[in-house]
This record gives sequence, structure tokens and C-alpha cells, in this order.
Amino acid sequence: MLYLITFILLILIVAVTLWSNRSDLSPRILNDPLAPKPLETLFDKIDSTPDSPVGFGYKISWLAIKTPDAKTVLDTLHIENVQPANWNTGVIAAYNGHTFISPPINGWVLVVSYHLPELGKEPEPDGLTPLLTILSQEFGEVQYFGTHRVVEYHAWSRYINGSEIRAFAYLGESDEILANRGADTEEEEELGYEYFDPDSPDADSDSYWEREDLCYPDETHVMEVAGLWSVNPTALEDLELPNSAGWIGNLVDLSDEMMPQKTVS
Repeated sequence: MLYLITFILLILIVAVTLWSNRSDLSPRILNDPLAPKPLETLFDKIDSTPDSPVGFGYKISWLAIKTPDAKTVLDTLHIENVQPANWNTGVIAAYNGHTFISPPINGWVLVVSYHLPELGKEPEPDGLTPLLTILSQEFGEVQYFGTHRVVEYHAWSRYINGSEIRAFAYLGESDEILANRGADTEEEEELGYEYFDPDSPDADSDSYWEREDLCYPDETHVMEVAGLWSVNPTALEDLELPNSAGWIGNLVDLSDEMMPQKTVS
């Protein structure tokens, strides 16, 4: 009898455990660590009161779109749950998985998000190329910048009128230059960095890795290129611009199939 009672209790315990896990199964499966954190956990309310620009740049990616019209950028991208938001709110939201569309900064609108595509390894296609192609057809010039400290991903790219002018990406985790298309721009030459290239024929020699004139790309380089091309986001607070506000939302789809196709005349 005791064994029967013990057996029944064990069955009940297992059943309760399975039911508990079953009821919690969907949230665990759907709990993407990169998914945007609920806004209500970040703010008591979304603040849209204009404020001064807030610096950002490290451990995130962004677009710099050459236009004084932030609303047109907002309307061109596929973004859901759009809400007005000031700089402080927008930057916090961007670092927690949402997207911030900034007000214009010296003729540039910045789109800040974790969820922008990345420059992929050549010759594999990536999701960034069609996005920059289409946006640059719409706005004339679009730039991409990205950094990620954990894997040491550092990248920048520039498109004008639908054509790629320059694309560079480095992944320190695997010590790879993922992309190096187009000649160095004048601004890159001005910075004067010479990067190690593991694919260089000279890389087979020990002396190549002992050269003092070569270095590795890092997040500081990304900010410097951004500053010479358009806007250095880490220096926004030094610009002494008037208070302003933009929008926050969630990127839905950045593929070329979902974006309006345009041709360059």
C-alpha cells in the first residue's frame, strides 16, 4: 500500500512539473535575447519633450542618411509602433533593441538600432547591401556604421545614388576582414591607418606580423570615420545644437522585396 501511495505521489509530482513547464514553454521559446525589451520596463512614460542630443556609438549600429527631413526617413523605413521620443529616451530605447530615428543633425538623420543588417563576408550576400542601395537612391547618400565589442566587429560603408562607394568590415573574433570593397576614401587616408590583412600574401611571413606600421580596426576608428564622413555620434553633445526630438519604433523588414524599388535616372 505504501508503495502504491508513493507511486501515485511521484506521478502527481511529474504531472505538475510537466504542466508547469508546458505553461511556460512558449515564453521560453519566444524569448529572443536580442528582442526589444518592453518599453514599460525602461520608462515610466515615453518622453517626447525636446532635449539636447545624447551621444552614442559604441556597441551598436546606425545609418547616417543625408537629408534634413527626418519624417521622410521615418516614412521610407518599415517601422512599427512609432512614437515621438526625445534624444534621451531614443538612445536608451535603441540600446535595448528598439530603433531611434533622430532629428536632423547638420543635414544628416541618424537611424540607430541593434537590428540593422551587418556587412557579410565576401562574396556572400548580406541584408545590408539592398537596404543601402535603395535608401541611397531615395536620399542620395547613406552611410552605415557598426561596432560590437564582444566579437570585435567594426564596419563602415558608404553609398551614393544607389552605388557602393566604400565598404569595410573586420571581425576580430575570427581575425577576418569580411569586406574591403572600393578604394580608401580621402577621409580614411587622412586618418592614415594601415590594417593587418590575414589574406595578404605577406601574411605568411613572421616579419609581416612584426610590422609597427600596421594595426587592427577598432571601435574608435569607426567613430573617426563617421566624424569625417558625416557625424561622430560620440561627439553630439559638443555640437551645442538646439533641443529637438525624433521617433522610436521597431524595424519590421529591411529586405529589398519589402522596400519600394526605384531606379536611378
